[in-house]
Amino acid sequence: MIDRELIHSILQEIDTLLKSGVLPVSVDHLKHLSPEGNMLEYLMTMKTEGLISGDLITIGVNTTPHRMTNIRLTYVGIRSLRMRA
Repeated sequence: MIDRELIHSILQEIDTLLKSGVLPVSVDHLKHLSPEGNMLEYLMTMKTEGLISGDLITIGVNTTPHRMTNIRLTYVGIRSLRMRA
């Protein structure tokens, strides 16, 4: 089950990191927001929903998702963040 409050917190954190000049934003910068350790799953869902964009790094022949880097807010993500503020 997707926690919409966590998604909003992730969007806020990405926005804060980008505004403070942290580049590239990666899953490592956001891990502290999800104590269950499923941040990559949330980021992949957010990318599918069009809230963020980023580069998914995979490993192995079966292309298992390993991490995401170069995370940015999309127009939809920015709009979603601003509507909740």
